Amino acid sequence: MVATPLVIAVYGTLRRGERNHPLLAGARLVGQARVHGRLHEMSESSLRAYPYPALVHAGAGETDEVVVELYELADGAALAAIDRLEAFDPADEAGSEYVRREVGIRDGPVPTAWVYIYNGRSTELGDPIEDGDWIAREEGRPR
Repeated sequence: MVATPLVIAVYGTLRRGERNHPLLAGARLVGQARVHGRLHEMSESSLRAYPYPALVHAGAGETDEVVVELYELADGAALAAIDRLEAFDPADEAGSEYVRREVGIRDGPVPTAWVYIYNGRSTELGDPIEDGDWIAREEGRPR
């Protein structure tokens, strides 16, 4: 069960100015924050014809963080559209590329938000994005 209002933390192609941001039409920007984890760049794949980031859990004692934008979704249809983008099937988490989990928010306007965590094979992860910021990593590069 997902609480209402639903706040989602986005860290990659759903952020402002990125290719999938239109899926958040109707959502309200709540702010920017950080979540615990590490970002990796993913290459083009059969699921997506463009690079995208993957958020993975940081290990115990690690302090890695990822920059996120927080959005309050308008309705369940918006959540379902994002689930499809993230290849997340709530009825088949084991077979999903990402899983949606509620996580703690650091330095943000809300205490928790939902985020998509990579659930695929670790051998498919690309290079780490050291500063945890997908947009800063892309600065100066064509999208």
